[in-house]
Amino acid sequence: MKRIQLGIIVISAVMFFVAIATDIFWLAKLIGRPFPKTMPVTSTVYDAFAFPDLLMSVFLYIGAIGLIKLRKFGFAFSLVAMGMWIFDSLLVLGITKLSRIDIIGFSLVFAAFAVGYLFQHKDIFD
Repeated sequence: MKRIQLGIIVISAVMFFVAIATDIFWLAKLIGRPFPKTMPVTSTVYDAFAFPDLLMSVFLYIGAIGLIKLRKFGFAFSLVAMGMWIFDSLLVLGITKLSRIDIIGFSLVFAAFAVGYLFQHKDIFD
């Protein structure tokens, strides 16, 4: 039995809670109780984020579970989810013209850290 490193646990926990937050955000919009808009775009552009965000949340769930189990699929899904998260964050920064850097900046730093950490410790996944 391999020991799970603290970094893997932290990355998995953050991934899991980001996936939950993403699902809650879009579920609230679906049932008619949306959160206030955070981007200055039309509702059609805003709604275009729904499917990619929900797909990202599925990848985050699968990746988090796989990381905790130290499986290669967890490593792969986590990297894809982190790539989607980085792209989503950069897209939001581009749309808002860096006005949300105070919020999105932390997401970018975490995602970049997670990718680096996972690549550095990729040998623990069997």
